[in-house]
Amino acid sequence: MTMTRCIFDAFKIESLQPPYDTGIARIYYPAQYSGSANEQDTGLIPADESLAPYPVLILFHGMNTDSAGYRWLAEALAPLGIVTVTYQLVSEATYGSRAVTPGIDLEALTPEKFGTTPSAQAAQPILEMLERLNSDSLLAGKLDLTRLAFGGHSAGGTLALLNANQEWFPSLRAVFTYGAHTGVSTALGWPEETLLPFPPNLPLLLMGGEQDGCIAHSAHHYGDATPSATARIEQTFEKAVPQNDGKNTLLLLNDANHFAICTPADETCGRGYIDTPTTSHRARESIGQAICTLLKGFLCEDREAQHAYRELDNANLAHISKLVSK
Repeated sequence: MTMTRCIFDAFKIESLQPPYDTGIARIYYPAQYSGSANEQDTGLIPADESLAPYPVLILFHGMNTDSAGYRWLAEALAPLGIVTVTYQLVSEATYGSRAVTPGIDLEALTPEKFGTTPSAQAAQPILEMLERLNSDSLLAGKLDLTRLAFGGHSAGGTLALLNANQEWFPSLRAVFTYGAHTGVSTALGWPEETLLPFPPNLPLLLMGGEQDGCIAHSAHHYGDATPSATARIEQTFEKAVPQNDGKNTLLLLNDANHFAICTPADETCGRGYIDTPTTSHRARESIGQAICTLLKGFLCEDREAQHAYRELDNANLAHISKLVSK
């Protein structure tokens, strides 16, 4: 019986100070349960050999957002033969507090340093962890680290967008984000309304919700005079994302808020209190369907899925308010 399972591991970020230099990762994979005595005694379920080797998605979470909220997506991707890595990293954040962060090197996002080094502090350590697991773990020999995708939500989505650099990560094949844009804060030294560019050639699925209260309430950080749930996302697509033969897509959902991608909702952390309540839970289905189509097409190299991705407007996705490709 095929099921989704995960193993746990850890990685170090050398540029951070202990004890905040250690990340804990969950690596979700397709497993084949046989009911053997060893499986029943240990809880270790072998990988599904029929789907190996697996391409890998690294999912950058939002600020102070529990990565367990994205487990549903990992469970949707595993049957496609895609391994998903989520993680938790506690770091010193702004306002003298400590928070769960995706690992952001703010200095790398200044005008002086941008483009010279990755700002996603966890990306390379996670890849080094995966190389180790690919030689000595339950997944040994099962990971195809030449096929890599970045995904992200909120601040993690911005990291995915700004680190989609194949010179830094040559195996990168596709990127998706939800509730994120390439606008950078004026506090880092950028002029108001700056949008940093997304590179050519990489397929991109840029998603957002019309009821995103978190983006609307954060507009002042980017010099925006008028709060808007989607303006920055739309501007990113229009001005910072290049033409790419229909592989770059903007998908906006009319009844989705900032945390529509997270299930279950966690009101004990993050800034859900400034988000807009919604009455529909079907938006997540459309988010998942679009992501699965993108990754099956360009990470698993499935030509039918690539065609389906270019035809998302015919896929009966629920609650679409805007769908544009270029």
